Order: sequence, then C-alpha cells, then structure tokens
Amino acid sequence: MTSDGCLLCVRAVALADTHPGWLLRTGHWGVSMHPALPVPGWVAVQTLRHAESLAGLNVAEAAELGLLLARLSAAITRVTGSARVYSYALGEGSPHTHVLLGPPQQDLRGAAFVTGLLRRDATLADEAAALRVARELAGDLTAGSTPTI
Repeated sequence: MTSDGCLLCVRAVALADTHPGWLLRTGHWGVSMHPALPVPGWVAVQTLRHAESLAGLNVAEAAELGLLLARLSAAITRVTGSARVYSYALGEGSPHTHVLLGPPQQDLRGAAFVTGLLRRDATLADEAAALRVARELAGDLTAGSTPTI
C-alpha cells in the first residue's frame, strides 16, 4: 500500500488507526478531513494504493470514484446546508491521486476561496467546527445515504 516517501500512502495506512479525521473507507478510497487546513466541511478523497494521477487508476478505482464523489457532495450539502460543493485535484503537493472537496466559507467564493485554501489562509480554519462537521459527515455517510442520480 505504501510507496517510499509518499505522505498520502502513509496517511492511507493510518486508516486502520482510530484517528478522528478519517470519515470513510471504501474498497479503493479513503475519505478524511482536509489534511492541511481544518476548514469545516472540506474533505480529502485519496486512493488507498499509490497511484500518481487519475490516469493511473485501475478500472475498479475509477468506477468507484464517480459514485463516491457524488455521495460525498450530497452528504456535504445535507450536513453544511451549502448549495455549492467545490472540488479540485491538482496533485502538485503530493504525487498521489486525491481530490479535495467542500463548501465555500465566509464571503469567499470561487477562485478567491480556492486560492485561500491553496495558500492555507488561517482565517479559513476552525478546528473545532471542522471536527464537528467531520463527525456529522461520517455519521451521514455511514447511515447509508446515497445521492439521487
């Protein structure tokens, strides 16, 4: 499961631990709180095995990803009340397939908000609220809720 020097592979191994940031594990993916900045409602979806890009996914991983992102987006909408759920995957910070998604915060929208996330703007962070929302998301996800598609 691990690839030497890959931070996200190390995080994937931690799924077996009881770390409060992990919300869900599927056959091929792990979902956690945003690993770099505790922004309420923001989660990271990462492969459990080392794959450096979407092009490196196997058929099962690719098939599961679309449904998982829809399921997570619906859960984020239900838990946070946000009508919009953003997603992005750049892969520059870690060469391991991962997608970040969550609602906009405060009065920042679109590119201004994503820029704040990328710059790790501390004004977006709220650890207590992020943990509370993460627990609610985990509960929603384990309740078997599925998106309408």
